[in-house]
Order: sequence, then structure tokens, then C-alpha cells
Amino acid sequence: MHPWVILPRPGDCPICHMKLTPLDPAKFTGQVAIDPVVVQNIGVRVEPVTEGPLVRTIRTVGTVDYDETRVRDVNTKIAGWIEDLHIDFLGAAVEQGQPLFEVYSPALFQAQEEYLLALRTQRAPGTERPGQPLDLVASARTKLELFDVTPQQIEALAEAGQPSRTMSVLSPHTGTVIAKHANEGMRIEPGMQVFRIADLSRVWVLVTLYESQLPFVSEGQLAVMSLPYIPGLTLEGRVVYIYPYVDTRTREVQVRLEFENPTGLLKPGMFATVELQSTLKREAVLVPRAAVISTGTRSVAFVSLGEGKFEPRDVRIGVEAGDGQVEVLDGLKPGELVVTSGQFLLDSESRVREALAKMIRGDLASEQTAEVATAGASELDSLPAPVAAGLADALRAYFVIGDRLAADSDSGIADPARSLAAALDRTIGVPIPTDEHFWHRHTEAAVARGKALELASASGLESAREAFADLSVALDKLVRATGVPPALEVGVQSLHCPMFREGQGGALWLQPAGGVRNPFFGAMMLECFDRREALPITGERPATEGAVPSADESPAGHAIAPDGSRTEVQMTLATALGAYLAAQDSLTKDDARRAAESLRHMVENVGPLLALDGTAGDAAEQIRVAARDPGADLASIRSTFALVSNALLVISEALPPPTTEGGVFHAYCPMVKEHWLQAGEDIRNPYDPGMLRCGTIKARLDREAGR
Repeated sequence: MHPWVILPRPGDCPICHMKLTPLDPAKFTGQVAIDPVVVQNIGVRVEPVTEGPLVRTIRTVGTVDYDETRVRDVNTKIAGWIEDLHIDFLGAAVEQGQPLFEVYSPALFQAQEEYLLALRTQRAPGTERPGQPLDLVASARTKLELFDVTPQQIEALAEAGQPSRTMSVLSPHTGTVIAKHANEGMRIEPGMQVFRIADLSRVWVLVTLYESQLPFVSEGQLAVMSLPYIPGLTLEGRVVYIYPYVDTRTREVQVRLEFENPTGLLKPGMFATVELQSTLKREAVLVPRAAVISTGTRSVAFVSLGEGKFEPRDVRIGVEAGDGQVEVLDGLKPGELVVTSGQFLLDSESRVREALAKMIRGDLASEQTAEVATAGASELDSLPAPVAAGLADALRAYFVIGDRLAADSDSGIADPARSLAAALDRTIGVPIPTDEHFWHRHTEAAVARGKALELASASGLESAREAFADLSVALDKLVRATGVPPALEVGVQSLHCPMFREGQGGALWLQPAGGVRNPFFGAMMLECFDRREALPITGERPATEGAVPSADESPAGHAIAPDGSRTEVQMTLATALGAYLAAQDSLTKDDARRAAESLRHMVENVGPLLALDGTAGDAAEQIRVAARDPGADLASIRSTFALVSNALLVISEALPPPTTEGGVFHAYCPMVKEHWLQAGEDIRNPYDPGMLRCGTIKARLDREAGR
């Protein structure tokens, strides 16, 4: 007996030809029952569903900076020379009114003389003129004040009665010298910045947040900061400003925090860890994030029923908290036990049981009789007679090969395979009057010819089926472009088998319209397929042409889950791409922590991309798995980044990235032999900052590229 053989209808085992035993659908409900010893061995752990406040915590890295409202420049309004420099080094602490340097200025010396002369004239007897107030003193005093001479210095000048050769320039406020452009003996000019002084008793801390985190941040919100080099110390500040623009390249927003710094502990340029918390709900149902398996189209948690029994439960999740918890809106109740470790093994077993239940109930048969989808119109409206005849002959030979393989036989396929290659030989290169570059663009015709010759020399049934799968891919692309020649006098359908080459996205084949005959498994699964399309007749337009594409279909024809519109998936791709570009930028600076944080952020936004069909969905799954734990050192993070880059390139073929300022480009470095995506054409190699400019632009990927 062969108990692993399960078929959708009664019959004989294809291996030993014994009668198949009916299965009870009640045993295949999706529940999983495992021996308690096995549960322990595979590491299944459970945690309770809890109820409590939903607190969203955002942790990020900040940089201490000067409070720009407390920075002052010391400029001169006169020309002169510095004769005595009192503050002669950067970082010096100064008090308001403290002398900074002595300046000799002919203009200032003359202004002093004018003021003293006006005073003497005012005090001399007989100088009064009835009805005319003496304003020479006031005018001379104003001139000194405009040169930034303080009232105290003017009073001292009046008491001395004679001009001073030099005069002190005083600090406008208390602070620290952060810029110095003065040396003794140096000539200064009006408007020249001599010193810059900053008050560090209060500082700013600048942090960058992703746009998806902005709903959880508001001005006035409490911020808690810690310094990695002073364990145990925490400081409290406030969010004072959220900048009103988003970085179009990294999709990040800058936020400004304010902290008191009376002891001078915080110094501009320091890095700090910042935590922002916001309480969204006082009561919410919470589960560990690890308990929820996201498939892109739905979220599933496994509930422990006791005695080794587990039930998959569809859940609707809400906001993810920062402590590893996630809100559950529907599907779970407080007190239930959910699996937090080993759930992927349970999920695979549950899917098998669910699929078997479908098969036993007949759901699979009903799915296979669903209406056949219609592919879009062909590129060509008409075919030259030699091309139409050659394609028709090639398809007839192809159908003969498919029938032989569906009958589990590889005999008699060499001759039709050679006939197929000869028919394509007669076709390739025949001028297409309406499209002179058609054969240059559609090299799949030559590929199909080569695959047909490989098939003709294939040895054994398995080898023939592998070659037939490659031939089918090339021929499918060609017929979609040319259309099915009317001379064939039969409709052609493209079908997809998910089981053959299962780990590579399955395989497709072409066949005349009618009953399904799977060439990859023959009698064992003769009617196995999961989707099919009717290929267009040359020159015919489908009835729906000109209609707006439905929201659940992507531009490249890749299906998107019904619960996510194309716009949502494109927005998701934009957010994920923003996190990726932030990681790329960090790697060009050898910033491992920031790069790892950006890659992990991609996981939060990759969910809807899992619903993309075929290889694009597989690529999204690769990102979800790899970016979840990108590693701690630069070598590991760059290895993860390379994998994520290749996956994003696959996704971009199905769903081009949104247009951004400067464009999104595919770049390649021949030295490290790795690919990456970047914003703009200016090469920034993330794999080695020592070769920052090493690489070439391969293509532009965003939607602007197709215009």
C-alpha cells in the first residue's frame, strides 16, 4: 500500500493499482493533534492572550545638537586690528559682558574723540544758543552705540576724558565658544564673524522616524533618552517640533526634541537612544507578535486546546506595540493559550489537512471547472502568411508532444520536437510589416527553437518533462505576442501546474481548449492545475478591452489579494523601498546598527506584497524571512542586504516602484559581483565604502522609466 497517495476521486492507486480507501472529511478540519512528547521535542511553547493598555513604543537613535535659538555670533561693525585676545581657544566658557578681545580701530578712535569734543563743547561757558538744543553729545553717543560700545564703556570714556587706543569687545551672552576666527594682530572687517557662542544649558536632540510611525508622535509628547556610555541614566525631554516634510529618498521625517542640560552632560554630536511612548487604548486584547503568522492575505494564530491539540484561528490584528505585543481586534479572547514557538511546523501540517479536506469535499473539482480567464490582446493585428503557417505547425507539433507526456510516455516525441524546431526556423526572421523590430524584441522564438531541439534529444520521461516545461515558457510568451494564428482552427489555453517544480513557482503548458491533460504528472494527476487562460487570437480584441483594470490585478498581470487594492500594494512597496534605501545609505557609511534597523522595518511593510502572484510573492516571502534578523555585524547585514536586493529586483518586474525624485535605479558592482537598488544615478556602493563609486547603472526601475 502507498498511504501517501491521495486523489480527489475514487479509483486505483497509480503505483500498486489497489483500490483507494475513502477518507473521512471530518478528520481533516485543519486542527492538528500531536503527541505531547513530540510537542516538547519540536519546541512548541504557548503564552496566554492578555488584556491591558495598548502602548506603542518607538525606539530610535538621536543626535544631540545645539539649540539654534541660543546661538549668537560676535561680529564687528568696524574695521581694525585685534591687539589683545582674551579668549584664545575653542570650547572656552564665557559670561555675558566678559571681554573677548581688544580692538584698535581708527574709526572707533575718531568716534571717541568726537564724543569727548561734544562733551567739552557742551560744558564750555557761552556756548548755549537760545532756542537751539545742543544735540552734538547725543549724536556722538549714538554713533558709539552703533559701533556696539556699551553704556558702561561710554560712561568710563566720559570719566577718563581722553580716548582709549583700544576698546574691549564684550560677549553678548553666557555660553561656550563653538567657533573662533580670531588671532592676535589679525585685521578684521565689518560683518566678519569673529566668534560664535552657544548656550548649552538646553540642547536639541534630532531623531528620524519613518512616515508610518508619525501617527504615534505629537508635539509636547514625553521623550525618554538614555546614553549607552552611562548605563542606568535616563533623561526626560519633550517633542517640540515635527518637521513638515518627508525625505523623498529614505521616506523619513526629522523630529526635534528638547532636553535641559544644566550640568553640560549632553554635548552636541553625541549619539543617544530615544524612546517615545503613546498610550493608544486603555484596554486591548494583546498577544505576542511571534504568535501571529502573516501570509499576506490573512493572519493566523494557533490556539492550544490541550492534550496536544491545536486549532488554527484567523485573527484580525491592529496596532503593533513596541514590547513585542500586537493588538488583536477579532479572533482571540483573553485567557486563551496561543503558540509562540514551533507554530510554523503546525501551520504546514494544518495547511495539508485543510487542502485534503477541500479535495475530499470536492472543492478542488469545483475550482477546476471555474470560468477560464481571458488573456489580453496580442501585440500584432495580423500575421504574414509564412509566420501564421509556421506558428500553426509549431503548435500542432507541440500538442502532440504534450499528449504523449500526459500519457506517461516519452516515445515518439523526438520527431514532433524536431518538426517544431523546423517550423520555428521557417518563421523567425520573416519581416513583420507593422513591426520591423518584432523579432529583435521577442527572442523567445529562438529560445523555443533551442528548447525543442533539447527535447528531441532528451533521455527518459523526467528529462523530457523538464525540457518540455522550458519549451512551454518560451512558446507561451511568443504566442501571447503574436496571437494564436487563425489557421490553427482551435483555441489555445495556457494552464499552470503548482505541483511540478513546486519550489520554483510551478510550471505552465499550452493545450487546445477542452479537457485538462497535465503533461507533467500524467495519469497520477491528469487534471491537476490551479489556473488557466485562453490565449488571444491574432487581431481579435477581448470584450473587456479598454475597461479600467480591476483593483485586484497588478499592472504586470500578477494577482493581488482581494482584500488589498493595487494602490495599497504600491504604497506598501513605496514604504518598504524607503526603508531599503535607508539601509543602503547606512551601509555606505558602515553604520551597521542603522542598516539593521532599516532592514527590520521592511518586515513591517512587506505583508501585502506576499499576495503578489508567482515569483514576486516568493521574493516578498524571502524579504520577510531574511530581513527579520539581518545580523549584527556588517558582513552578515551586507549578506542579508544582497538577498533583499535580488528579491526587490524580482518584485519590481511585477510591480514597478513608484516614481520618485531622481528615479529608482538598478546598480551592479563587478568587483563584489552584487546588485542593489538606489535613488538617483550617482553610484553609492553599499558593499564597500572604500569602493563607494564602483559600479554601473543597469536600468531604471520606477514607473517613470516606462514613459
